[in-house]
Amino acid sequence: MTELFSWEAEEATLGYLLNTNIDKSKKQQLLQILDGDHYTNDNFRELFNHIKRLGPLDKIVLWDKLSHGAPSLKLTWLDINNIDDLVTDEQLDSYVSILMDRYQKRRLYSFGKDIQDAMVTGKDQFEVALKAQGLLTHLSSRSKLETNQELLDRVLNEQPGDVLSSGYQHIDSFIGGYARGMIITIAGDSGHLKTTFALDKAFKMAERNPKLKVGIFSKEMLAEDLMKKQIARICGIPTSLIFSQRYDKEFVRNKMMEVEAWRTNRIRIINPNSFSGVSDIARIQMTHRFDVWFLDFIQLLEFAKAATNSSDYNIQIGQNMRNLQSLALATKSVGIVLSQVKKGIEHRRVMKPTVSDIEWSGLIKQLSSYIFFSYYPGKYYGFNAIPANHYYLIAEKTRFAESFIYPMDVDPALGVFNELSDANEREKMTSLLRQVTE
Repeated sequence: MTELFSWEAEEATLGYLLNTNIDKSKKQQLLQILDGDHYTNDNFRELFNHIKRLGPLDKIVLWDKLSHGAPSLKLTWLDINNIDDLVTDEQLDSYVSILMDRYQKRRLYSFGKDIQDAMVTGKDQFEVALKAQGLLTHLSSRSKLETNQELLDRVLNEQPGDVLSSGYQHIDSFIGGYARGMIITIAGDSGHLKTTFALDKAFKMAERNPKLKVGIFSKEMLAEDLMKKQIARICGIPTSLIFSQRYDKEFVRNKMMEVEAWRTNRIRIINPNSFSGVSDIARIQMTHRFDVWFLDFIQLLEFAKAATNSSDYNIQIGQNMRNLQSLALATKSVGIVLSQVKKGIEHRRVMKPTVSDIEWSGLIKQLSSYIFFSYYPGKYYGFNAIPANHYYLIAEKTRFAESFIYPMDVDPALGVFNELSDANEREKMTSLLRQVTE
């Protein structure tokens, strides 16, 4: 039976802190590594907290301070004096490893009880399971550092399927694609084609990554409306005709079946009525195991009723972002999260969003491997200044590359985004944007 605590390790680490022959800087390092929660013995925990507050002291000075200012301490001078302080640096490493291992196991055990309680009371256990994912990762990680050769072998043995194409050839040349476990954020103002671009991206990724499974979770649009956008893209029928039902339905049925990714259900639209929060998304993702999933968009997810103010709301979005990243890591998938930006960009001299404009950003900025802005500048500056077919994907935060502006030709009525193969055309569109915005 695995023990969930080790009083020997708890006493040994305290003894190291009380040893007058140990360099003070080494003791400070230990105090940075551990905290009171690593101790299960009440007296040891309280003693450690006092040492962390007061700094490393010898036993006599420490007892003098505690005897006058810590009436709740149950340890006597004899108890403190008897703490074994003959601990070497080599022994310390082992004791710290034991303490941290027991601490992680206690946390995991506690989460296990939470999951059991959730099942018994009828609560959703998926949200609790997502939080436990981080603990499982810690428990399964090696305590021994990898050698340079081992790390090199891991990199050289990566398989082609471990990195997915972004769906666009030239973007791949900038960033190299998306690694499984990543969270990608695509942000933008209303009307700047976020959802339309996400649908195009889903099809492009499915085309460039054979056997890829894509799930689309949308709180922005009904499943039927998203299907109509898919019809417009695949069949070349303007969305206005699709929504007004002025089209040949038999032609559409046959044309849609020609698209392999659509016909074989490699691209799936998730009915918005089937999910309201991250735990619902986790349940569906853990069942269907999509390689890539889109969430349109994170600010529309249901939050706890306790989020009564902006601070709580921001915390909720941050927690949701953490859970979404845990989901991506647990299912070895890529999560692409759409996010709204704050209002008022149209009132600025330079009407272009930046990372600070992401609404209720929380951990969105920190946990995203890449942040792109879906930018349709004609909506701000007018289509006389910038033509209606000019669309720009702006990379503000990238993991391996500098920020860049990537222009594309777009047909908004069909929802089709075309890469510009001519470098001169790309530079011409980028120069026009700079002239207008700067």
